[in-house]
Amino acid sequence: MEIIGPLNIGVLDNDTGGRELHLSFKPEFRILNVQQQTENFQAFIKTLINEIHKLDVADDNRQGMTTILQICEQLKPHIDANELPLEETIVVNIQTHNPFGNIQISG
Repeated sequence: MEIIGPLNIGVLDNDTGGRELHLSFKPEFRILNVQQQTENFQAFIKTLINEIHKLDVADDNRQGMTTILQICEQLKPHIDANELPLEETIVVNIQTHNPFGNIQISG
């Protein structure tokens, strides 16, 4: 499933058995002022929530979108405060062998 928003999202399998999400902000998002970024990112979060609720609980897309939603909710206060270098890629390590979703944000 494709959701259009302010992020480019890449998924890579790493050699430790986990996955890495590579998140980068699109150029059109980076050029917005802080207020516009805040509004745009909040709208993206609302879209994710709405799209997640449309999916069946067993749908694999739902789990992936929920993970992205959780990450975005953690990033939002930093976007609101203009604390993130938006030109850098954010790497999120997800350990697939841990059923409780050991998510670690680095970078």
